[in-house]
Amino acid sequence: MTARETLAHLIDLGQEIVARGLVLGSGGNLSCREGDRMFITRSGALLHQLTPDDFLPVPLHRPYQQPETAPRPSTETPMHQAAYLARPDARVIVHCHPVNAIAWAMQGAPLPAVTPDFTLYLGAEVPALPYFLPGSQALAEAVAPALRQCPAVLLGNHGVLVTGNDVAQARLRLFHIDETAEICLKAQAAGALRPLQPDEIAEILAVYGAAKG
Repeated sequence: MTARETLAHLIDLGQEIVARGLVLGSGGNLSCREGDRMFITRSGALLHQLTPDDFLPVPLHRPYQQPETAPRPSTETPMHQAAYLARPDARVIVHCHPVNAIAWAMQGAPLPAVTPDFTLYLGAEVPALPYFLPGSQALAEAVAPALRQCPAVLLGNHGVLVTGNDVAQARLRLFHIDETAEICLKAQAAGALRPLQPDEIAEILAVYGAAKG
């Protein structure tokens, strides 16, 4: 798939993310990788009103320096750079602010697998980071090791970052995180949170692992 085709799918996903209430205002950012560069949404872009011109090219292997004039790439550019370098399989990154995922991450606990589909797309758990200033180098440096364990990460008091080898995979990973966070919050409130156990996770991956993920 060409970068232009990927951008078209990201534009559609931006509209869906806003429609689902997973981001407000000019929050969140999207990107795709092409060779040694990425195309990332510009600072201030509204995810439900994106056009191809809202995606700006940034080298992956060069320390990011914000341009002096607009349009400027998203302030989260360092985080996206670090994520692509940590995940060579990633071709797409989605960052947004799902309420359920933010609420769960405030506990400082990883988000556990509670359904087979979550397991197939994300593994046994999604790690949770503490709060770091958005756009900071500290956040970028914290994201990288977390993503070597899992294709997504919860950002404390901030949101989520999800990678994928295409838009469809990133989309499903994002929605499984949002769904699972809601399930866990409700189950915890009811006093009956039961994550899938290691032997159950191993069985799911052994039987169905080649079909998804």
